[in-house]
Amino acid sequence: MSAKATAPDVQPKLNLSSEPDIVSLSPATLAYVEKLGPFQKTAPLAWKQFWSIAAGRIAAGDIAAAVALSRIDDTRAGDAAYIYQAGVLLTRKAAVAPDGLQLRELQPGKYARFLLTGPYAQLSAAYPAAFSILQTANFRLREDFCIEKYLNSPDTPEHELQTDILIPIT
Repeated sequence: MSAKATAPDVQPKLNLSSEPDIVSLSPATLAYVEKLGPFQKTAPLAWKQFWSIAAGRIAAGDIAAAVALSRIDDTRAGDAAYIYQAGVLLTRKAAVAPDGLQLRELQPGKYARFLLTGPYAQLSAAYPAAFSILQTANFRLREDFCIEKYLNSPDTPEHELQTDILIPIT
């Protein structure tokens, strides 16, 4: 009888900056779609819905950056505690949101910024690593959304993708 060889479960190395940069963000307008539920499940759905609505309704010149905001709201139960907002920062304030999208003003604030280089699938491992670094360094977290800022175009090879992970701090 021959035994079938199984490949070990190999996870790619997480390429995350080991120390955060401290940045202050200016106010900005976000056009977005919001989904509730576990991030790995809701993020792809939110992005698909956002781009299906935004295509042709938001001009490329009006987009400053593609971003996602996420947080876990301890005052909510179950899947409703996981809030995910997929959208774009606008270059100027919009009077009204395109049908199907929401608008909100992001307030200025201080963030610990980490750079993740690699596939978006690694974001779920990058957050615990970033929070661990902040805890070890005794940073105080602020109640607000974490922000992912996507720094490349969608046609960038996965291993070259760069994402800023911004965690709100005091």
